[in-house]
Amino acid sequence: MKRARSTRTRRLPAIVRTGGLAAFAALALHVNLAWAQPGKLTPRAYRLADAAYKAIASGDLPQAEDYAARALKVQPSSLQLSLLLLDVYLREGKIEEANREADALLKRYPDDGNVLAQHGFLEQKQQRYDEAVTEFSAALEKGTWDDTQQRNLRLAWADSALMAHEPDQAEKALTPIENDPDVAVQLRVAQLRLRNGDRKGALEAAQLAQANASSDDDKKSAAALIGYAQQSEPDPRDEQAQKTLQKAYDLLRENKDEDALAAFQQGFALGGGKAGNYADAGYAAKRLGDNDEAVKLFEASLDADDNEHAFDDQRRFGYRREVEELDRTWGFVVSLPYQVSAFSYQGTVNVLQPGIEAYWQPPTIGYRNGRILQFFVRGYGTAYDGSGNVTGLPTLQGSIGARYKPLVDQNLVLSAERLVRLGNQSVNDWLARIGFSSEAGTDMRVTEPSWRSWQVYAEADYFVQQGRYVLYSQFRYGHTWAIPAISDHLTVYPHVALVYDHDSREVNQTAIGVGPGLQFRFWFRESRYSAPASWADLTVQYRFPLTSAARARGVAAQLTLWY
Repeated sequence: MKRARSTRTRRLPAIVRTGGLAAFAALALHVNLAWAQPGKLTPRAYRLADAAYKAIASGDLPQAEDYAARALKVQPSSLQLSLLLLDVYLREGKIEEANREADALLKRYPDDGNVLAQHGFLEQKQQRYDEAVTEFSAALEKGTWDDTQQRNLRLAWADSALMAHEPDQAEKALTPIENDPDVAVQLRVAQLRLRNGDRKGALEAAQLAQANASSDDDKKSAAALIGYAQQSEPDPRDEQAQKTLQKAYDLLRENKDEDALAAFQQGFALGGGKAGNYADAGYAAKRLGDNDEAVKLFEASLDADDNEHAFDDQRRFGYRREVEELDRTWGFVVSLPYQVSAFSYQGTVNVLQPGIEAYWQPPTIGYRNGRILQFFVRGYGTAYDGSGNVTGLPTLQGSIGARYKPLVDQNLVLSAERLVRLGNQSVNDWLARIGFSSEAGTDMRVTEPSWRSWQVYAEADYFVQQGRYVLYSQFRYGHTWAIPAISDHLTVYPHVALVYDHDSREVNQTAIGVGPGLQFRFWFRESRYSAPASWADLTVQYRFPLTSAARARGVAAQLTLWY
């Protein structure tokens, strides 16, 4: 999970901090409309783009998306059509699609001011304020803008800088336009001056904003700023707390987590600190490997948010997931896989092979900022074999080993284990294993009814004494739906699966199958501070063979309990 950022720098009134977003949406549309000229587009692309603009104007965003996508298919090299489609995605709130389109544009046009501006707007919308600051600044430098567009860009830049605790950047954004009497400009100038302790200058800007305000919201914002600027000087202890917290953010930007954490703790001791400050301190403690302190800080963040209501439910869930991961020291997994294939000239597979694993994750060294060390014991065997092969206790295989995830941001796992012969059909051997996985959308999302989900897993195993190697991989792609009518912790995941395995000891060494699948998952074992730590799921797939091996075809079902 990415590090959450604090949403406040001081105890300032809630002025229109997202005003830059609305202003920039208007800017983006203005730019695209200006580009939609027949000379730059083919006739058909122009007609479709024009229809998309008309659909936007009438409020029919699904129709606008359809026209924009069709126009881009007609002329895929058109930058303005790509920006048009991106603009529609943003208006529809399709953030994943917008991210994909914006990232592709930035790779193709890294120095284009319009692309940088749109990408900055998208970063701002997702509260990635540091990135937005950088891109708005670059957009102003590299783009060609009229006065209105430049003003709106500076407002968006200032908004992001204030939210990112970067007053110097906010000042750079506002200085060229600080004498503009426009209410949107003066509200931000007033806020920046308050942030810097200039109450007299803030009062002047806020009064100018009030004199030029026309909407009720602007009038309320100006009045709030005036009231704050006219307050008596704050308690020096509170001022010192805020300065100390700001110092902590400066240290974070210099990647000095240990010093930043100390500054956060000092600021909290002085009576400062909001929910976002506690969360940011929690991430610093996590990166330092101080798991107990990180848990305390994330819990303090959730407590503070009970009064502030600064986080939405998904963000609160993210902090609870951090607590769950940092607190985990042990667990077990029970699996019940069953596969049955249709008859083929290569034979059949009809096997039930249950297994159980218990693992221990040592405190502190077991989890260090995403690096994980676990020790485990495992037992498994064949409970049923439709081919008449040996089943039961003679097939019981044990193992004991350790695994390590060495990288913070990549799910690469190295494992070594000793296979222990428990039944007369099992073996003593050494097994070395390396696995890699990547995924998105596999955790709960408490604010969305459905979401895109995918997983890819690849593993290579080598049995030392047997000289046997096994390669296995599976890719799943689908969509997850919550089922609140039954339980708000139950999801269903229809998907398509591609499965590959290669076993050097099999007659038909390679098996590849593809087909539909369905997974039901129920999450449980949570607390006020911890996200659900356990789940049970049932996955059923039907695989159409792409090779002749019997294990590549038929039904594969697995019941899993992860505790």
